[in-house]
Amino acid sequence: MSETDRVRAFDRFWRASDTHHDGTGLGLPIVRHLVHASGGEISLHAAPGGGLDAHVRLRPVAGERPRPGSGATPHTPRATTAKH
Repeated sequence: MSETDRVRAFDRFWRASDTHHDGTGLGLPIVRHLVHASGGEISLHAAPGGGLDAHVRLRPVAGERPRPGSGATPHTPRATTAKH
């Protein structure tokens, strides 16, 4: 998919003319709306070997600590001790 088509893919009811599909062209516009409503960003990129990668970046809610392992902040594993 060309760069122009990747941008247009977020337009309601738009579908690439060179492919066959049964969709309505609403899936990506809905996803973009939800991501933007959450203060995030979404973009499509050509994937190695063909196809597309969707990159979604969400921002943490103000005052909320990121969960360990969420990738939002570096996480240092803690040593644990098992009790028998």
